[in-house]
Amino acid sequence: MSPLDAFLDYIGSLNWDDLVAGYDFGLLSSLEIQSQAPGEGLAVQRLRALEGSALLTFEAHLWAACAEAQGVTPRPGSLRWAQAQDRWREALLREALATDCTNAQLAQAVERLYEQVGCPEDMLAMLRPSQAWSGTLATVDPRAVKAFLDRAQSQRRWHFGAAS
Repeated sequence: MSPLDAFLDYIGSLNWDDLVAGYDFGLLSSLEIQSQAPGEGLAVQRLRALEGSALLTFEAHLWAACAEAQGVTPRPGSLRWAQAQDRWREALLREALATDCTNAQLAQAVERLYEQVGCPEDMLAMLRPSQAWSGTLATVDPRAVKAFLDRAQSQRRWHFGAAS
């Protein structure tokens, strides 16, 4: 399953923060963003129309469309960025946990997620990273992954429960 499919299945539709963060993390292609970009503003229309060599300016068009829609773009370190990062972590962890795999394969998936999207302190306990110099493979505690996801879901409900 692609990262986009995992996000749509486990979190729902993407907002502009999710699109920008997903692009910056290398989780979304330009075509996926063009197909998911919400709104009908001029900058969004320009973003969707990019093809061929014009895709060299994709990132600038993405930021312009996001700024047009929201007034600003999320940046690393901002609250909106952190929230998008959390949604990507949750979607990808849920997909990894739902996949029929061994604990070793799950550990590899979680380790890739740590490296690609980052790791908040409350995720540190679930993985013991691999150590290439010693040949030690990564290990993961699936119960700790599930507990992390349960906390993430309850926090999301708390933050957005009144709106849903």
